[in-house]
Order: sequence, then structure tokens, then C-alpha cells
Amino acid sequence: MKNKSIHISIVIIGYNTRASLKSVLESINNLFIENHIIEVIYIDDGSTDDSLEMFNDYKLQFHKKEFKFNKNRGRSNARSKGVELASGEWILFLNSNIVVKSNIILKYAESIQNNTAYVFSGCVDYTSRDLVFEKYLNHSKRGMKQYKNGALINYQNLLFSNCIIHKSIFDKITFNLDFKYYGGEELEFAYKLHKENPKMIRATSDAVGVRINHPDYKEHLYKLIEFGETNFNNLDKKLKKDIVRCNLLLIENIMFRCFFNALYRVCRQCYGVQFIGHQIIRLGMLSAILKGYYKTR
Repeated sequence: MKNKSIHISIVIIGYNTRASLKSVLESINNLFIENHIIEVIYIDDGSTDDSLEMFNDYKLQFHKKEFKFNKNRGRSNARSKGVELASGEWILFLNSNIVVKSNIILKYAESIQNNTAYVFSGCVDYTSRDLVFEKYLNHSKRGMKQYKNGALINYQNLLFSNCIIHKSIFDKITFNLDFKYYGGEELEFAYKLHKENPKMIRATSDAVGVRINHPDYKEHLYKLIEFGETNFNNLDKKLKKDIVRCNLLLIENIMFRCFFNALYRVCRQCYGVQFIGHQIIRLGMLSAILKGYYKTR
């Protein structure tokens, strides 16, 4: 007997990602879906390339929907629009640089049918020209990679680049549209979700996507500085502490500013040294966030 059919809306968000979007759509076209019903929704976040035209021209085997913002409005706005357009009972969120494994729908469906939860998060394998950073990102004890199938997960590890959420969740919890830059919007939503449903976020660790061409370490640090200057300030105090680990670091202090600016430079310089440890990588990311944050104090 076949399992019950599940209606899933795949929501892809993207901004100027034509080069990777084609690979994403090819992987979706190769999905094994059995008796499940699939639609694919692409939200173009104000791209200036022809990403949307490529999506419209691509011959997908599934029903397609699309929407384009007239200017870049950020991931929260893009995902909110995707939810609005979705007709599925479950929404699979992907970014336009995530190539999915062909069994991802079957793995999520298996989790849905065998567990009581409103949210399931898969894993992401990262590729990058920066092989040291790629190794760090793919460490077996980092993020979602530490969880077994069906395990409850810490809300901080929920990956919106590869997760499936029951649509009814969005009747109570919405994305914060004030987040218009890089970072933080996923953490805030996951925290609200955790408070509302503390035991309803589970792992589907064998539902795997591959992040294409992740920025190298130094490029990533620039994005974290941007986060520290912008979206980090929209987080409440508890979530800021989750990121920096110590409320003391959030106090305006010239000594902290000088120390973390110096630490940022040291970590960037040390990064090229052979056998660099993960601790230096993490310190560099923390100092980048605080470097941006102190600019706004």
C-alpha cells in the first residue's frame, strides 16, 4: 500500500543567481516523488540579471508559479511571498544555490509520516573554492550534521536553505519583514517557532542539498560585518547573546571595539597559515559580527 499523498510547495528564493538556478532546477526535475503532489514557486528578489526569465523558460515537470519584486527586499519578504503563493500543505524552502538530492521529497515524506512535528530540517553539504573553509562548514559536529533522523533539534540549527514546514505554522508565526539585509531573519523565526512549538522541530538528516560555490572565508567575513551593522540590531537581547555568547560584549566600550577590530585583522591574517584550527575560524566570524555591530554604537 502506498503512503498517503502529500502536497508540497517548493519555494525557491533568489537574487541574481541565474548561474546556479539552472542547476537547482535540473536537480528538481530529477526528483523521485512517487504519489506526492509537487509545485515549484520561484520568488525573484529584484534581480537585475535574467534569473526569472530562465525560470520561466525552463521545462519543469511540475506546475510552476513565480513572482518578482521590483527591487531587492531581503529573504524575509521573499519567503513571505512564497508562503502567500503556496497551495501545498507543506512548504519546502530552498535557496537558488541549493542543488537537491533526487530522494529529498521521499525522505521528507517519510519523516512527516513517521514523526509528529511541524518542521523538519535537512542537511546541507557545502562546496567552496576555499577548501579549508569548506572542510569547516562540513564538519560532522557542526549544525544539522550532528543530528540523527527524527531527533529534536536546537532552533539555532534550523536551515531555511533546506527545510520543510507545515503551512499552518504561518497562521501564527510570520517572517519579520524588517530584516532586509544579510543574516538573522532565520534565527528570529526559528526562535518564535521554538517558543510556540518547543518539541516540533526535528531532523531529516538524509534529506540533503548541496550549496553551490559558497563564498570563501574572507568573503564570508564581509557578509558578517554587514550583518553586525544591520540585521543583528533587529534581534532581541536573548538572540544577540545566543550569537556572541556574552551580554557584556554588547555594551558600548572603546576597549571592546579596539580589541575585536584587532582580533578580526589577526584572524584574517592567520587564516592563510597551514593547519589553521576551527577556533580561529570561529573567532574571526565572531569578531566580524562585533566589528560591524560596534560601528553602529
